[in-house]
Amino acid sequence: MTGRGARDPFRVGLVTLCVVALLAAAVVVGARLSLGSSSYTAVLEHTGGLRVGEEVQVAGVGVGEVTAIELREEAVHVAFTVDDDVRLGADTTAEVKVATLLGTHYLLVSPAGGGTLADGTIPATRTRVPFNLQDVIDEVVPEVNAFDTDVIERSLAEVATTMEAVGGDLGPALDGVRRLSDVVVQRSDDLGALLKAARSVTGQLAASGGDLVALMRHADAILDTLRVRRETIHALLRDLAELGDQLAGVVEETAADLSPTLRDLVLVTRLLEKHDEDLRDAVRTLAPASRYFANASGTGTWLDQYVPGATPDNLECIIEGSCR
Repeated sequence: MTGRGARDPFRVGLVTLCVVALLAAAVVVGARLSLGSSSYTAVLEHTGGLRVGEEVQVAGVGVGEVTAIELREEAVHVAFTVDDDVRLGADTTAEVKVATLLGTHYLLVSPAGGGTLADGTIPATRTRVPFNLQDVIDEVVPEVNAFDTDVIERSLAEVATTMEAVGGDLGPALDGVRRLSDVVVQRSDDLGALLKAARSVTGQLAASGGDLVALMRHADAILDTLRVRRETIHALLRDLAELGDQLAGVVEETAADLSPTLRDLVLVTRLLEKHDEDLRDAVRTLAPASRYFANASGTGTWLDQYVPGATPDNLECIIEGSCR
């Protein structure tokens, strides 16, 4: 087919590829621009196990995710996104939290202060990580240095003197400890079985780690869906409440009309109950009568009946007074 009405397949295919490429580029750019969210940075002493892609929460509600983790000048810079409707003040803090026992984490951001976050960065002075061994050592060393070694030495000497004084009582105490150790030795098989069972349980937990992680991910997906749908659920509940109010109003408005109707319905029901036996007899009598009428009228457009007289026999005998 040629002429203006014909379409060049090569040109159509080229246009289609260009459109697909533009759509893919728009998707990639939209994902990188994080439309509907803002990007911030938190400076941490160390990652604390935090990983890219883990959730960012504010007051227990997911509002973004960790997008990048980078080491700069002996500090960790964590880039994350937050929904635009969440305002981070000048005193905002951040903390790495452990989400599950299997090692998942999340970044807890606590908005505070007025204004806006300077340079979009939370400094290391306002960030915390789950555990830092160096901090514990730094806190203990000054207190250890403050100990008075002379006092400790005299205290140990007093302890030695006291031990010599109570040597007679110390023997029975040590004997009690020995008997306790004997009991432990005697129960070593039971303890071994207990430890073996505990090891089996931990092995099963380790083997099912993937399933547990998948279960928790599904739970997270369910929670995310509930968070997304909470506005819809709230609107549904609000509409149900309005419907209930409207139904209550309708009942109140029609109460004056419904009361006589219900009262008459009760009277009709009682009347039907009173004549229940008569109605049953009428129904039982109607069955053979309708059958006879069907037999008489079923052979044509006439009634097939033999009527010697104008009145039935039973009625005629009643009239003549000859019924027995």
